[in-house]
Amino acid sequence: MVKESIRTTERAYRVRCYPTKKQARLLAQLFGAKRWVWNWGLRKKREAYRTRKENISINQLSNEFTQLKKQPEYAWLDALPREPFIQVLRDLNTAYTNFFAKRARYPKAKKREYAGSVRFKLDQRRTQVDREAGRVQLDRLGKVKFRVTEELIGRLRSVTISRDSAGRFFMSFTADQVPVKSLPAPQIESVGIDQGVKTLLVTSANERTAVSRALEVKAYRLRRYQRSQARKLRAAMVKAGLDPSKPIPKGIKLQKSKRFERNRRRIARLHAQVGDARRDLLHKATTSLIERHALIGIENLNVKGIMKGLPRVRRLAGNACMGEVRRQLKYKAAWYERKLILVDRFFPSSQLCSDCGWQYKDLKLSQRSWQCAQCGAHHDRDHNAAKNI
Repeated sequence: MVKESIRTTERAYRVRCYPTKKQARLLAQLFGAKRWVWNWGLRKKREAYRTRKENISINQLSNEFTQLKKQPEYAWLDALPREPFIQVLRDLNTAYTNFFAKRARYPKAKKREYAGSVRFKLDQRRTQVDREAGRVQLDRLGKVKFRVTEELIGRLRSVTISRDSAGRFFMSFTADQVPVKSLPAPQIESVGIDQGVKTLLVTSANERTAVSRALEVKAYRLRRYQRSQARKLRAAMVKAGLDPSKPIPKGIKLQKSKRFERNRRRIARLHAQVGDARRDLLHKATTSLIERHALIGIENLNVKGIMKGLPRVRRLAGNACMGEVRRQLKYKAAWYERKLILVDRFFPSSQLCSDCGWQYKDLKLSQRSWQCAQCGAHHDRDHNAAKNI
């Protein structure tokens, strides 16, 4: 009897983590040191190519960094965990590889910022992660607590600890050999999806998912805090002898008050709440579509082009998360063996009559409904586009 093979995949688990005050201080040092090591490695590679036309390998760069840490003035690097710095140098090497392969732009120096992340590789020879109690043992950090929201299935390969602008810490575990759970047979064979800036998704069955209203609800408080922050920034610039109407010169660090920092945290918390609401809505909507349909068609919109439009259009398009919807559908379809088809962006889905195929070439963006001149059918713009897709 032939044993049926279990299909596996790679995935990541993102969970909230709660470092102690001592661990949080060490992580803050690591975030800054990681930025310094990236910029140091980038400078070394640039100098080597400019002076000797040589591309330094990852091994050469790692050896130079080991010698650097032995110098007394860089003892602070040796006091921190070594693994994140190795990962940074590997990331830098990957960035150069992607640049030469024309998959990405030339690597840039990292700026100083409050948010940050560091990655640790997990040793497969020992158990570092307590999956039930929610603890992970990391070099010089000790046991870091995280919230168990789902079972961590598969072989855990690495863990990335990040801090967002609101001061919250998260962990992302990468795992392979994760068994893919089988979904029940799809209820509907196929569905077309039209995306919009006011309605997140409209399906060919006329099911509508509204965009998240979290930004709209918090817009008043957000504007109030941002105006207050702008006034505080202008006051700090005047105190430093700078012209508030001009950008802050490069290399100038303003002395900011405690109120400025407190206000920054308020703004960051509001943005974090808006982002959480968006992610929750998107995951629920895309998972529901994948579970119920065997084949999904969606327009391959030029999201980058849309985000270069007018400020109001950019705000609405950003709130609709058009690119993220497509990304989630793509990987979830691959997980559960559903088929996703990207329809050409120049296909006139809104102009074609879904009943007879007549094309209304003069259809304007402001027209949300129209009547076919050939068969007389009345169409809602978004529902008609989804049916055509």
